[in-house]
Amino acid sequence: MKLTYFVHSTSKDNEAGIRSGWSDVSLSEKGRAQALSLRHQYADMFFDAIFCSDLKRAVETAKIVFSGRKVVLDSRLREMNYGVLNGCPNRQFPRDELKCIYTRYKSGENCLDVEDRVRRFLEERILVSYNESIAIVSHQYPHFALEVICNNVTWKEAILNDWRNGENWQPGWHYSVHV
Repeated sequence: MKLTYFVHSTSKDNEAGIRSGWSDVSLSEKGRAQALSLRHQYADMFFDAIFCSDLKRAVETAKIVFSGRKVVLDSRLREMNYGVLNGCPNRQFPRDELKCIYTRYKSGENCLDVEDRVRRFLEERILVSYNESIAIVSHQYPHFALEVICNNVTWKEAILNDWRNGENWQPGWHYSVHV
């Protein structure tokens, strides 16, 4: 199966330096413009199915990018649950980004929990469907999980090579997924 991953467009929290996690926030004006630009880039691209996190910022992105197409929401594609830190400023998070690989946020998740959710999603979608090409609109940590699952990188490599560190954004990341 071919999978194209899209990160949600810029949210109001992104602009304010806040990590939303499972907080449900809207896109900013900049985010809506980004999504509209993606719509034009992918207008002629066909996907057998389009899946999306059920959080508002991802849903808004998907509805703009894939206007008029069916988008299936799935909570397993949500951002990492930061627990008590959902919706808190970046400065309140541990400086060591790698700590969350094995250590859960208080009342939340760690990277391995996100990987498990994304892996279950992929296994179900691969096993129960004949989709050849799917699109996913989601968040940062589910994207890292795809890197780990599909490209056999470590969590440390996925986090340290995050496109946000070098601002190497692209209009979709492509993966091949096999059971």
